[in-house]
Amino acid sequence: MEPPTKSLIYSVAITLWLIFFGIEIGALVKESAALQRTRDQLEEVSQALNANAKTIAGDAANIRAQAKQLEFLSSLVNLIPQEKNFVRTQRAIASEVEVLRRKVGRRLRDEQHIVVDTRANKLYLKKGLALVWAADCSVGKGGILTDKKTGRRWEFITPRGRFEVRNKIEKPLWIKPDWAFVETGDPVPPPEDPKRKAEGELGGYVLNLGDGYLIHGTKTEDLLGRPASHGCVRLGADNLKQLYDTVPAGTPVYIY
Repeated sequence: MEPPTKSLIYSVAITLWLIFFGIEIGALVKESAALQRTRDQLEEVSQALNANAKTIAGDAANIRAQAKQLEFLSSLVNLIPQEKNFVRTQRAIASEVEVLRRKVGRRLRDEQHIVVDTRANKLYLKKGLALVWAADCSVGKGGILTDKKTGRRWEFITPRGRFEVRNKIEKPLWIKPDWAFVETGDPVPPPEDPKRKAEGELGGYVLNLGDGYLIHGTKTEDLLGRPASHGCVRLGADNLKQLYDTVPAGTPVYIY
């Protein structure tokens, strides 16, 4: 009985090994097929990327060519003589500007005044027509705020025209108006509520122009030179102190 038993065991072992080997071969075949599909997908992606790269390179070449054309056309302005009527018009305008300057100079005499350019966000201190110094400022950022509950509206622009420094205040306390609460979505408190008091918001000094418009400081000096205020004129701390120390109450302020 012993020899047949060993043969049977050997046959079973061989059979099991063949089955296991077959399973492994099947798994390897499936992995190989998956790898082939992944390789095909990568080749498709690579071809698409190459096509996009060629398109981008073509667009870049077109942009460079157009830039060269624009540069050439711009250079023609300096090469082609200006039309005579244009030159005559320019001379007439320059003459008119000079006449206006003399008229303004006679009206201002040597009067010290402040000029605010709302387009350039620049503040100038001048004496007559002479510039004393200039500084970046921030004027009204524009836009309209509407209170959905009451329908009230506020427009955040800096008014144009002639004003004057009505009075000056050191270490001013800002009494927050209704729009400040509406803008942040907070309930509007009663007029005498302590929540309206905000110290340090206006900087160290204020020049009052009337009707709620001020020249004051700011906590965000990095925004100077851009429209960022709710209508007032903002200055940096150093320039604000210099202006406060220099101009008295009654100084004219021209905003345009």
